[in-house]
Amino acid sequence: MGRPIFLFCIACALACGSPGEGQTQRSILAGAWYPADRASLSAVVNALLESAGGAKSEFEPTLLVLPHAGYAYSGRVAARGYALVRGMNPGIIVIIAPSHYGFFHGCSVMPLEHHETPLGRVRIAREAIVKLRKSTLFATDPAAHRQEHAVEIHLPFLQAIYGTRMEGAIRVLPILVGNIDRKAAGEAAAAIINAIQGTPRPLFIVSTDFTHYGRNFGYLPFTHTDTSALKRKLRELDMGAIEFILKKDAEGFRRYCESTEATICGRNPLVIAVSLFKSYEARLLDYRTSGDVTGDYANTVSYAAIAIHGELKKNAGTDSASDESLTDEAKSFLLSLARQSIRARLFEGKGMDIDISRIPESCRRPSGAFVTLKINGRLRGCIGSVGAQKPLFRTVLENACNAAFEDPRFPPLAKNDFPRIHIEISVLTQPKPLSSPEDLVVGRDGLIVELGRSRGLLLPQVPLEWGWGREEFLIQTCRKAGLPDYAWKRGARLYAFQAIVFGETR
Repeated sequence: MGRPIFLFCIACALACGSPGEGQTQRSILAGAWYPADRASLSAVVNALLESAGGAKSEFEPTLLVLPHAGYAYSGRVAARGYALVRGMNPGIIVIIAPSHYGFFHGCSVMPLEHHETPLGRVRIAREAIVKLRKSTLFATDPAAHRQEHAVEIHLPFLQAIYGTRMEGAIRVLPILVGNIDRKAAGEAAAAIINAIQGTPRPLFIVSTDFTHYGRNFGYLPFTHTDTSALKRKLRELDMGAIEFILKKDAEGFRRYCESTEATICGRNPLVIAVSLFKSYEARLLDYRTSGDVTGDYANTVSYAAIAIHGELKKNAGTDSASDESLTDEAKSFLLSLARQSIRARLFEGKGMDIDISRIPESCRRPSGAFVTLKINGRLRGCIGSVGAQKPLFRTVLENACNAAFEDPRFPPLAKNDFPRIHIEISVLTQPKPLSSPEDLVVGRDGLIVELGRSRGLLLPQVPLEWGWGREEFLIQTCRKAGLPDYAWKRGARLYAFQAIVFGETR
């Protein structure tokens, strides 16, 4: 890898287009867990919110623990939590939910464009997903997401509260949690904090029901023929777990669940949630059971609404490369530099003058980078260079104009298109040889395949866009290089790199 590589990003033309099949997750709950008709669903959700009363302005939650059963059973409990956030304006909403249909270690995130309900579309925080996939704790299990209700059940509440802002201004980051130990839960919390760093006013939702009691659930820690006694024992069992959450004791909560074998489906998401905070205050808002609705306490599920207000941990470390080397100030500088460079070339016909004294120190270090331009979500240009041959600011300056005017797939950018472009920058680490294809981590690593004079590169976010596994990622990179599909098995050299990806927020 002694010479720089200058490439335009062919794969981005596919991955950055408008949402197609597989990029929007359709509702699986409409007509079953809640009404399928838009007007009926809106009426149900708004009635639940009204029944919860007004928000308490003196306590603005950072995180809500809320149930995920059908609205007929748990809707009133969930509404008690959502009533507190009606006056908030979050920049991102992170939903941490258990996986009921996939069995994996760690967490799973799905690079969708949207999630759809009868109330419309919700925009997914794909940039945060790309960052999460840099951690080996975060993978993608499409089958787990396809049928999961623990995320979707919350979306109509959010849509009713925030309206059209959910289509773009507010993004949702759904995370499914599988098997995870205490140490890994802490690492997952750190990765989540890093992934949303710089996003104002994050709101977290932990989706969980509490005790699933009865023969139908295979859990009978006690039996009572007297309904009042059974309800009392159920409440004691649930409150024992809730008390550990209220007093910020993640390890005590974990041990309690193990000792009682409590069937709390979201216990792993709860351990991650407690690990997010440096300190917090928690309040129990409501507690009920499905038996309160059906009258059947022989088989019942418990629901709780808990509000947490606290200080998130800062600069948490993860088990993989993070973007701490670039401050928010440096990222804003580079994005502004890219836009100014394009403007100078487009409207003045010349390069822009740079005041060297204004350049942040981190932007002076040599680094490879790609600049991607989109209009209305569609690719409009993507060119970059690999290898630390020039200072980062110079790499961005040149590739911004190259993406605007030299990408052979598009005509040069026109003046009337300039206000419409969205700029995204991917800052690359130095590529390193892969000793084995098995060392390639999909979602964390970008890939270069090289054989003779043929060379192909795909950025780390590309396989996430397309749902590729490792082998398909290798095949597609070979095709990018103009090589046979399995050249990676027949002598081609493989290199991996990571990317810090950030874009304009306007």
